[in-house]
Amino acid sequence: MSPKNTIYIPAVSRLDDHTKLSGPSALRDLINSVLKKIMDTSPAYVDLKNAFDEFNGRLKNESTESGHSLQSIEDEISNELRDWGTSFEFLINPISPDDMVKTLISHQIQDKVLGQALDSKCYGQGFQRHLVFTLIKLSAKYNVINKPTGGKDFSPQLTWLLFEEPEAFLHPSQIDLLDINLRTIANVDGNQVLITTHNPEFVSKNMEDIPSLIRLCRDGVKTTVGQITSEKLRSIFFQNQKDVESWLKNPKIQICSEDLTEDMESIKYALWLDSRRSRAFFALKVLLVEGPTETALLDYVFSSEKVTPPAGGIFVLDCFGKYNIHRFMNLFGEMKILHGVLFDNDNGRHPEIDSTIESTRNKFTLGIERFPEDIECFLGITPAGRPDRKPQHVIWNIHQNRINKDRLQGLVDKVKKALRIE
Repeated sequence: MSPKNTIYIPAVSRLDDHTKLSGPSALRDLINSVLKKIMDTSPAYVDLKNAFDEFNGRLKNESTESGHSLQSIEDEISNELRDWGTSFEFLINPISPDDMVKTLISHQIQDKVLGQALDSKCYGQGFQRHLVFTLIKLSAKYNVINKPTGGKDFSPQLTWLLFEEPEAFLHPSQIDLLDINLRTIANVDGNQVLITTHNPEFVSKNMEDIPSLIRLCRDGVKTTVGQITSEKLRSIFFQNQKDVESWLKNPKIQICSEDLTEDMESIKYALWLDSRRSRAFFALKVLLVEGPTETALLDYVFSSEKVTPPAGGIFVLDCFGKYNIHRFMNLFGEMKILHGVLFDNDNGRHPEIDSTIESTRNKFTLGIERFPEDIECFLGITPAGRPDRKPQHVIWNIHQNRINKDRLQGLVDKVKKALRIE
């Protein structure tokens, strides 16, 4: 299929570009979608056409004070053409739906507080982007964008909607609604929706369709493209299951039978890569850690400028335990996301898991570092009374100056080594 219609919404644009009626725009397409379907059967339009027919006959015979009329001009031209066996006629054409939209319909923004119409330029970008978003939402509702219905309305050609940074100036709840409406448009045969975004919210909502994501990362003059095909994603699921099966020989590792199914692998990625973890797709480097304790601690390390992040940033991703680190390594390797790993060795109590993490190393894995026992032992602090208190317990010890500076520096060194930061 070749593109029949391309709808382009740039990140920065004028509202007029999307609401003009003299040329292609989202608003004009929306109006046409209604008018063209009712014109042939509209009594009002039939009356208008009959009025134009009557107007046509009467206007031609009306004359100026000097006796000139359209009919007289028509007669004189026809006399000149008589020898050719032809005649000349003036026609007053009825208003077509397109002409009606272009010339007879207008719109305005009515401010209900001030009680008057205002120019759209009086409103901020948030309002203007919201209006564009509303037009897109209604396009989905009214099926403006390619809905094959059979017969003369069917069009096998492609409609391509290009939307740059759709999240710009929108509130989070509006972003959610826009995502739903863009999906509605994309699910219609003959439509293709492509958005470019810096917003992890849009990424997280596509985790059930990972192959639809394309990550672009510029390195000097080169742009790296990361994308996972459906076949490769199934291969990742299969490899993840094989790795888990290899842990069954260790009775200390509890594995549910559900974890050995392909569906569960897909569900885990969809659940875990929420809007926060999806920030990993926008970072230059990602540090994979076991849980929220490491995340809280390393956020402190970075915010206190003990580590200077490279241009492009570092994101610390909580993997829900070291049981899942290899899953993110496999995913990020295919998406070409540079990543390092930092986890507890637990004094070698889980050699199968440790071996899996090592064997999952790929060309986008920068480094793998371990704490010999766990992070509390490494920092020299007593363990928290309950697992859920571990993050706040570690941060409290930092605020109370109970962690030796050399141990903190040791943590910084491990982070730098895992991420290859000079």
